[in-house]
Amino acid sequence: MKVIVTSLAAAALAATALVAAPATAAPAPAAEPTARAVVKKTFSFYAKFTSRQVASYGNAKAIGDLTITQGTVSDMAGKKVGTLTTVLRVVAPSPKKDAELRDTQSQIQLKDGQIFAQSVNEDPKGKPPVDLHVMPVTGGTGAYASARGTLLIRKVGDKYLMAYDIFVDKDLKAQTFAFDNIVEAAHQGSAPQGIGDVSLLRATGATDSYVLIATRAGDARGVVTDAVDMQVVTATGSLFARTIARSKAGPAQTSTFAVLGGTGSLSGYRGELTLSANGRSITAKLAAPSGSAKPLTWFEDAGSNPATVEIPGGTFLGVGGSMFKAAGDKKKSGDYFASRIEYDEIDGVTPVLTMLEQEFKTGTMIVTGITLSTGEDGTPVSRPIVGGTGDFGGAAGQVSSAQQSPTMWRKTGRFWR
Repeated sequence: MKVIVTSLAAAALAATALVAAPATAAPAPAAEPTARAVVKKTFSFYAKFTSRQVASYGNAKAIGDLTITQGTVSDMAGKKVGTLTTVLRVVAPSPKKDAELRDTQSQIQLKDGQIFAQSVNEDPKGKPPVDLHVMPVTGGTGAYASARGTLLIRKVGDKYLMAYDIFVDKDLKAQTFAFDNIVEAAHQGSAPQGIGDVSLLRATGATDSYVLIATRAGDARGVVTDAVDMQVVTATGSLFARTIARSKAGPAQTSTFAVLGGTGSLSGYRGELTLSANGRSITAKLAAPSGSAKPLTWFEDAGSNPATVEIPGGTFLGVGGSMFKAAGDKKKSGDYFASRIEYDEIDGVTPVLTMLEQEFKTGTMIVTGITLSTGEDGTPVSRPIVGGTGDFGGAAGQVSSAQQSPTMWRKTGRFWR
């Protein structure tokens, strides 16, 4: 994410430590799609935080600490129209005193759907943001399925102005997936309301599978809130999806996710998917990217001063480093910050959730997804590009990593706007 008032160096991460690949063979590149119709939507809300809860994991610099904030969303006339949830993890300390760099996931729930945004933001330690931020919109559901664009957040008194500028695809095609076997695991921490507790789910079928990671974001007044990430893997590609799920005690219900991006034959795809109540089927509505993809190649070092911390169900790693135009360059061309959570094994696989934000000279790019190894065995890895700013505004595609030397990694991207 590009910070307007306060410059932020952030980005994609050095491949080996923070990269992982699906257990299946590397999928083939997607065919060039035909152009699709889109609709532009521009609107603003006011958001006000009503609660802030923190799960701390013992790092002296708060690396890996999880913060969940909840709030209300109102229209410009002051009428409540929805809710706000943010999921934040500290990736690294800031060069500034009393500041930190946080992976910030923003979600608003409106009557007609969800909208997601994500970036690494520089904010006061343990406090709400005060500076102006511009975050990539990474996806949505309902009326906002396939959304991409930007979210501007600015503090106004005790509220935050949230200004969205997005594009939404009009033409989404249906696709279904089926699964036969489901394995579950749960991991608990000690934070109030179960903040940070993790539930893992692994489902497999004849040709498709998925990994689901649900992180507890609250349990109050009979309503359980979970921040949920999912990677659906097919024989030729994968889809990465996200939702904020709220549920009450009773029979299981269906869940609707925003599809943020994909890899292989599904590279650049966006939309939404619905997971059945029993977890055995998925119905997706997907939009292919428009026009021709743009190639992009760069190199990254392995980062400096990585910090690890144990969290419920796994290990969190935060790191930052430098980017270069060529492997032998000594003058850097950008910076990155990234996080990786390697979860405990489930059903014979090791889920790895990685967030990468990379700052090029002309904009930033968000790369994220769940893979099934850390990539430390040398296996090439591909992850979805889910958004960006500047020259990468609205970007969708994928980035692959390959080791060039013990301290240098080659990143090859292919993206649409």
